Amino acid sequence: MSIQIRQILVPIDFSDHAKPVMEWARELAKEHGSKLILLHAYHLPVEFQQLEGAYLPPEFWTNVKTEAQQSLDEYAAEIGRQGVEVEAVVREGYPATVIEEEAERLGADLIVIGTRGLSGLKHMLLGSIAERVVQRAPCPVLTVKV
Repeated sequence: MSIQIRQILVPIDFSDHAKPVMEWARELAKEHGSKLILLHAYHLPVEFQQLEGAYLPPEFWTNVKTEAQQSLDEYAAEIGRQGVEVEAVVREGYPATVIEEEAERLGADLIVIGTRGLSGLKHMLLGSIAERVVQRAPCPVLTVKV
């Protein structure tokens, strides 16, 4: 049996835990001749949205997206210098949902995601992004313990 892995989706949250996830994905891409798609999803936490009188200037989301795209492009450039085809995608929305939607839209063959991000109370309140992706993804998911 031969498994074809043409596209690997790699959600990136810019935490210190992103590096080992990208290393796993990069090595898999090299081994299988795959394209890596780095994905960053950003959103305003529910707690903030519910603050009465909370004001965000109109350019807030534009700046968030621009900064995220610049950071992701730097990651992509580093991977590209290592001979791996790579694309960087930034989207607004709840991360687990965005990951699932992008995997479907792009026809990803594999998602490589870290198992660590939020912890403690935040994890209990918001749940694990990786856990939800594993449950709902349209393709296999490799979780990297970081």
